[in-house]
Amino acid sequence: MQANDSFRLVVRRGPQPNQVYELNKDIVTIGRDITNDITINDPEVSRHHLRFTRGAGGFTLEDLGSTNGTFVNGQRLTGAKPLNNGDLLALGETVTLGYELARPMAGPPVSAPPPDVMAPPAGARPPVAQPPPSYSPPPVAPQPQQQPPAYNPYAPPGQQQQPPPASYSPQGQTYNPPPPPQSAAYSPPPPPGAGYDYDPYAVREEEPRSMTRWIIIGCLGVAILCCCMTIIAAVLVDQLCLYDRIPLLPDLLSAIGFPPSC
Repeated sequence: MQANDSFRLVVRRGPQPNQVYELNKDIVTIGRDITNDITINDPEVSRHHLRFTRGAGGFTLEDLGSTNGTFVNGQRLTGAKPLNNGDLLALGETVTLGYELARPMAGPPVSAPPPDVMAPPAGARPPVAQPPPSYSPPPVAPQPQQQPPAYNPYAPPGQQQQPPPASYSPQGQTYNPPPPPQSAAYSPPPPPGAGYDYDPYAVREEEPRSMTRWIIIGCLGVAILCCCMTIIAAVLVDQLCLYDRIPLLPDLLSAIGFPPSC
């Protein structure tokens, strides 16, 4: 490495991965405080963590008494240490920086021109400039014309090719695309069972029958309820001896041979 080389720091792990910091000063400090040349906001980084000092062959690293320490290639830094290209610097356990050679600050030296472009000796006639050869492009082989895919009107939706536009043939005839297929009329499938004849009016004929059945059931229920009420009323009249309170009841019982006895 030369004295005019330029170095940089690349964040390998930390708050801003792949962030690049140029070491463009003779002394560069790194820490969490904003007064440093490079500020890294991470809990593992101290307010004033470390310092870079430019030397003859690069930078020298010093720890400024940080809490979590500074590590170079996995070894904790105890004093000033010269750095080499490709070293990994760890600030605590969460921040890792790569020390890399960026580019030379000065350009390469200018070499002498080759002998064939040097000035001709005195008295020699300058060479006559030859015109450049004319450029003729190589012949281009004709490319076969690609035919578009044939139009298929029976393809499923989403895969149909657009029908080609109407074009006139050399004979003057116009291209007409084939008409789309006509959808057949829908006919419901026959009901299951061989020889089954479905009659839509059969259900309507059964409706009055079901209604009559419910009416008969209702009438029977009312009759049974009336009989039960009559029996209960007769028992109550006999037990409470209420014959004389009901008009015509004693005469009716005497006529059928059951005179009331209370």
